[in-house]
Amino acid sequence: MTAAPPALATAPAFADTPFTADDRPVAWRNRDFPCRVLRPHAAPASVPLLVLGGGLQDRRSWARLERRLGHRHPLVIPDLPPARTPGRAGDRPGRDHLGWDDLTDAALHAADQTGPGPFAVLGVSSGYPVAYRLAQRHPERLTHLLLFGAAPRPGPRLRTLIHEGLAREAAPGPGPHREAAGRLVDLLTNPRAGADRLMIRAAARMLRNQLTASPQDPLARYVADRGQLLLDDPLPAGGVTGVRTLVGVGAHDSVTTVEDNRAVAATIEHATLAVMRDADHLLHMERDADFADLISRFLHRRPLTTPGTLVTRP
Repeated sequence: MTAAPPALATAPAFADTPFTADDRPVAWRNRDFPCRVLRPHAAPASVPLLVLGGGLQDRRSWARLERRLGHRHPLVIPDLPPARTPGRAGDRPGRDHLGWDDLTDAALHAADQTGPGPFAVLGVSSGYPVAYRLAQRHPERLTHLLLFGAAPRPGPRLRTLIHEGLAREAAPGPGPHREAAGRLVDLLTNPRAGADRLMIRAAARMLRNQLTASPQDPLARYVADRGQLLLDDPLPAGGVTGVRTLVGVGAHDSVTTVEDNRAVAATIEHATLAVMRDADHLLHMERDADFADLISRFLHRRPLTTPGTLVTRP
């Protein structure tokens, strides 16, 4: 076993912080990518949880989950390499472009940051195809598979926006990108449901502000990260067996609907489906306490009695 890579940065050691966090480079093929690793000060209550976020998230996007789980669970949160190389928008996929198999291999390297033993994996939004493939190919390593916001294929609105993002990547325009950010947020959230649900509106506003403040075109960034890959078999054939699985979705998710998530769950042996009330695609922000509670209950084989959550078989 090789020695752990040196840390890039270490979180301040506040007296009341129940975990140690550091950023470290993961050496993979001919590049490095950063990975955030949290270790509880107390004895861990479970195997490490590998967190694979969506296309607009990075290793700093999970502060709420860290606060709620980091005191008991080792967390591994990588920034997987982008699937597309900037400046190569018009190229056919080649050695500088990555596919789902490449990202799955990179994720496995990230999981090994806490050792070569078993781990659980959480795949959210466009992180789900990577998590699903890990369970397919390495069921002996995985203790639990948790998927949130999954769909067999992108719907028409998302496909249209992905193709527009590819066009914008090929011919980038000047900022600011407020209009593009608004359209992407309106797709990823459910404005209609948010009309009378404060937390849905608040999460949408937060995401819109983040995207507007960034100098990058949010649509071009989305397709360069993993958006384009959603057009290419996000759900592989063959299903998953032998891994305990939970698939979760917000009841008002309009980009990966309840039926989309149900269809993904149906491909997994003995999967459980959880539908969270008063939430949409950003349920990890809108109902962060319940999101963490559901994950913890599933990891510890406790009854899935998270408030406002309907649990069924697909």
